[in-house]
Amino acid sequence: MNFNFYFPTRLIFGDGSLNTIGKETSELGRKALLVTYPSRTLEKYLHHAMELLHSNGVSCVLFSEVTTNPTVHLVNRGCEIARSEGCDVVIGFGGGSPMDAAKAIAVTAPENIDIWKIYEGAPIQHASLPVIAVPTTAGTGSEATFYTVISYPELRRKEGFSKPQFFPKVSIIDPLLTLSLPPHITAETGLDTLTHAIEAYTSRLASPISDLLAIEAIRLTGKYLRRAYTHGHDVEARRNMLLASTLAGMAITHADTCLAHVIGEAVGAVFNTRHGLSVALTLPAVMEYNCLSNVEKYANITRVLGGNSGQSEEETARRAPSVVRQLIIDLNLPEGLAALGVHESEEVTALVNRPGMDASNPRPADSKALDLLIKGSLSPAMSYWGVGGE
Repeated sequence: MNFNFYFPTRLIFGDGSLNTIGKETSELGRKALLVTYPSRTLEKYLHHAMELLHSNGVSCVLFSEVTTNPTVHLVNRGCEIARSEGCDVVIGFGGGSPMDAAKAIAVTAPENIDIWKIYEGAPIQHASLPVIAVPTTAGTGSEATFYTVISYPELRRKEGFSKPQFFPKVSIIDPLLTLSLPPHITAETGLDTLTHAIEAYTSRLASPISDLLAIEAIRLTGKYLRRAYTHGHDVEARRNMLLASTLAGMAITHADTCLAHVIGEAVGAVFNTRHGLSVALTLPAVMEYNCLSNVEKYANITRVLGGNSGQSEEETARRAPSVVRQLIIDLNLPEGLAALGVHESEEVTALVNRPGMDASNPRPADSKALDLLIKGSLSPAMSYWGVGGE
């Protein structure tokens, strides 16, 4: 019961809240670097946002080079543009990748330093540029975290790391921006939300406040993700999934994530797989490994996701992984990491087995357990128990 809770981001949530972007940005700066990725579905929203910026006296530099897994080199390029153009505010507009890139650029531009050096421990000595986050997917929760996830392709590394300076100053969370998401992206990002929520809820670092945020995100995802997937213009479903994503982001900020993220990010570093899908396909095996470490919480996950209770709390807890596995199947996603072209790899194993990678996980994991978790996540059954785990 000893914990602290700090959350400096102002959240502006609601249908049509994008209309506040001009006013909000003008209170933070006069020239914005708008960080996004090339997307036809986002064009009309970006155009509207730039009109609102202009009408509020904010000039705009568009940086639309972000890729699925933003790299050190992309961040350095954005930093150079921000410095040369004299930008004094950064807007991350899109999914987790643009928001993460925007956070990294906002810190590195005043420092004029490679973002990887900050990951390695270089001090932040200058005030970072303020960040406005505008999520257009309901998945990463980056609008509510102090994390950024950056890849270094030459090192075959992908690291999520935290700094207080990565908190957005303002996040504009407009459910209407998610209505055009295709079903497979809705599914992947929604399962990313669920993975965040379940891992925060069961983490060793969980607190009463993070538990409230996480369990509500789990409940909302269980109730609304299938609806958002099958009926993309269901505004109620989209609204509640975006709320779930934000709540789960707040939860992992304070409770961290567990082994599904450790394995999923290692796989992403080596095989360049999409983050949400990588962690989601790892989650059922990790839940099998962890479920008896906190029977009460895993039984609660089963019930909140609509699974059937067993004859005991332990039996109910053991059913939680299969409830998540069924959701993956219902959303027509690949079953197991092997379906993404991932295979057993010494590089993945080495990344996962680094010291301290299980620090937040509710159950300690040695190299044998981690190897079995990787094998289980590769299999179509997505099962730790299925490859001999206990």
